[in-house]
Amino acid sequence: MKFGLFYEWPNPTVRNWKTLFEEGIEQLQYSEEMGFDYCLIAEHHFSNYGNSPAPLLQALAIGERTKRIKIATGILVLPIWDPLRLAEEVAVLDNLTDGRFICGIGRGYQPHEMARFGIPLEESRQRTHEIVDVLVKAWTQDESFTYDGQYIKVPHAVTVWPKPLQKPHPPFWVAGTSIESMKLAAERDMMPLTTGLLGAAGMRAHLGALVHFKMALGKPTNNIELGMQAITHVADTDEEARTQLDHARWQNRAGRALSRLAVENGRVQVGPYEGELDDDGFMERLFFGSPETVIEKFKQAAALGVTHVSNWMMFGGIEHEKIMKSVRLMGEVVIPALKDVLPPPSLVDELAKEPPATTEQLQAARYGPAPSDVTTT
Repeated sequence: MKFGLFYEWPNPTVRNWKTLFEEGIEQLQYSEEMGFDYCLIAEHHFSNYGNSPAPLLQALAIGERTKRIKIATGILVLPIWDPLRLAEEVAVLDNLTDGRFICGIGRGYQPHEMARFGIPLEESRQRTHEIVDVLVKAWTQDESFTYDGQYIKVPHAVTVWPKPLQKPHPPFWVAGTSIESMKLAAERDMMPLTTGLLGAAGMRAHLGALVHFKMALGKPTNNIELGMQAITHVADTDEEARTQLDHARWQNRAGRALSRLAVENGRVQVGPYEGELDDDGFMERLFFGSPETVIEKFKQAAALGVTHVSNWMMFGGIEHEKIMKSVRLMGEVVIPALKDVLPPPSLVDELAKEPPATTEQLQAARYGPAPSDVTTT
């Protein structure tokens, strides 16, 4: 398994942003020492749910202050970007980070944010597909091209320079909790990112959809990779880890508030909601505990097909020192125990024999709103 840290810089008390960002940089630098493989940077706008409005600028800052880890977006909300400008900026970023960039994408899911960019949610899926088309053309074609999509128009022939350092272009990851996200992943050879909040049955069904789509396209299924978003906190004991539950609870409730447009003066209005899990039920969906407990939880995830874990460790205002300790325990104990763990060889064959799930079934399995790196693509 490979492990990364996920960042969107949540800011419950609206702390100084530079201080908050610098804490994340320190955590990321330490994670590189501790053997983490990558980081993911969310894109969020106009609320304290996540203060991460400039993911490519933030990625460049991280690239300048790290040496080895891959730097991924988790995710770029494609419908709000101009595709040609995005193609240029990603190409520059990939060159300036020596080919360490991973282009994580999604269509977005927050009406509060999308409306302020003038993008209706109902257009977001088609816009995403069209922008991916333009990005690939921009990065791989030396000849000028035009594009005439339903929403995206490139009427004047254009060639985009520079090209990315990685060839043919940086790898794509796509985040989503819908069947359509797995269809896009299969068609475009992207690694899908899902969420541990789907629960075991939901995650298994999600991966099963990818297997069925790849089979229908005649593509190999023996090299499938799957990323999972995991709200993670490692402490010396399970009891100590559980004391941080309120921070995770804030993050989950803040996501709910953002989805229902409960934002005042840029602050999400956080509170309990109908159907919210109790503490024991919530803990089952989180990756909280001692190193031994978290190792077992990640082994269970691997049994569901997970190969990459996006560890959401800065959540809900949790203290910097506690995150640093969690990163240390991951690096010293958890990651070494799991570096050679792989999904079961029989899993793909088993999923191929099961009937594919529907998006409605997946949504029923999901608890709470999708995290920001897991949009309903």
